[in-house]
Amino acid sequence: MEISLEKLLDRLIIVPIMLLFISISILSYNYFTKGFFIKRDVELSGGISISIKTKESVDPKEIEKIIPGSSVRMSYGYGTNVLIIQTPTKNEKEVIEKIKEKISFDENDLEIGTVDPVIGEIFWKQAKIALVLAFIFIAFIVFLAYRAILPSISMLLSTISDIIITVAVLSILDINLSLPIIAGLLMIIGYSVDTDVLLATRMLKRGGDLNSKVFSAIKTGMTMTLTTMAALLCMYIFSGGSALRYISLTLLIGLLADIINTWITNTYLFRFWIKRKGEK
Repeated sequence: MEISLEKLLDRLIIVPIMLLFISISILSYNYFTKGFFIKRDVELSGGISISIKTKESVDPKEIEKIIPGSSVRMSYGYGTNVLIIQTPTKNEKEVIEKIKEKISFDENDLEIGTVDPVIGEIFWKQAKIALVLAFIFIAFIVFLAYRAILPSISMLLSTISDIIITVAVLSILDINLSLPIIAGLLMIIGYSVDTDVLLATRMLKRGGDLNSKVFSAIKTGMTMTLTTMAALLCMYIFSGGSALRYISLTLLIGLLADIINTWITNTYLFRFWIKRKGEK
């Protein structure tokens, strides 16, 4: 039995719409109740970051109770666990003494990083500029390639949706926005456009009926995405560094969102655009 692409898309289009709606609702709730869409890491807000290698079982909530205003998490690596404490305070000695009340550790396993609030704010402004410029350049390049507004808008909406969904999931997981996360978001923008261009190229330039062109693009695109996700999953599991883990986690979430936005949302919009072109 041949699957009707048109009927299938009409049924599935509600999925990315609802996913985007829920993500926007989560971020809006954060903004109106906490004053931010997602909490920023000390790299982007200023403060101190303390990393402690430990083999003990530590409850981050217990550490947060004794250090008001702090953000505490455990980074589980292959054979190495790292307790990460981030706090806006500058009194690192007082923070270390409070930590010693809960766990014992060797001074050699302690790493301390300090970011001035002014420097953190500069990093944050530069990160926002980088994200905005990435969207602008992508829209411009896609418009030059296809000489049409709808494909540019479609790819831009898909990419923005990928970013919004990824940030919302990171917020649910209580992960702070940091420089590695922003690096991952920028990579998601590039990868999202890759799959969108693949889809548009197959739908526009290859012979055959629309169904076969779309399913051919899906087969190639999903192969690319799943192999990338397998590599990212390995990096997340076996990487001992927190930066690599956060980049890989961000990309994994973004690629899952991109599967929905590319192969449902963009296929739906590209089909509309192609039909409109055919009528002219």
